[in-house]
Amino acid sequence: MLPTAHDALDSPTPRFAEGALELEVREVMTSGVVSVPDDAMLEEAIDLMGASEIHGILVVGRRTGTPLGWVTTRGLLGLMGIGGGTPVTEAITEEAKAIEPTASLRSAVYALSFPGVTRLLVRRRDEIEPEGVITDYDVTVRATRLSRHPA
Repeated sequence: MLPTAHDALDSPTPRFAEGALELEVREVMTSGVVSVPDDAMLEEAIDLMGASEIHGILVVGRRTGTPLGWVTTRGLLGLMGIGGGTPVTEAITEEAKAIEPTASLRSAVYALSFPGVTRLLVRRRDEIEPEGVITDYDVTVRATRLSRHPA
């Protein structure tokens, strides 16, 4: 029998290891960012997402490298049936929000709790190029594992 949410609440084991929210974002982020230029076609973005086995791809300005937004698998659900020759910019469904690499996971949880925010670019304020991405998976799974079993 599978455990229920009620069982989890009654469990004496903490759901998150103590101190997990004090880790820095850079400690649990996914390094690197898969992106496409703003003049790419949606078909290219979907192919790259499939090849990379990821749920979101960053669209960046070709000339400046400025992050324009995310094309996500969830966002593509609402676009099923449109042609692959559609400009990728027409499939952006999420803004590109960022967080500092030295920010706490507590700050990341707060930022990820806003509607429409499922991922954050990890980058320094003075740099366009991101170091990575942080998502709810990184916070809930990676951070908990890391705080339970420090290196």
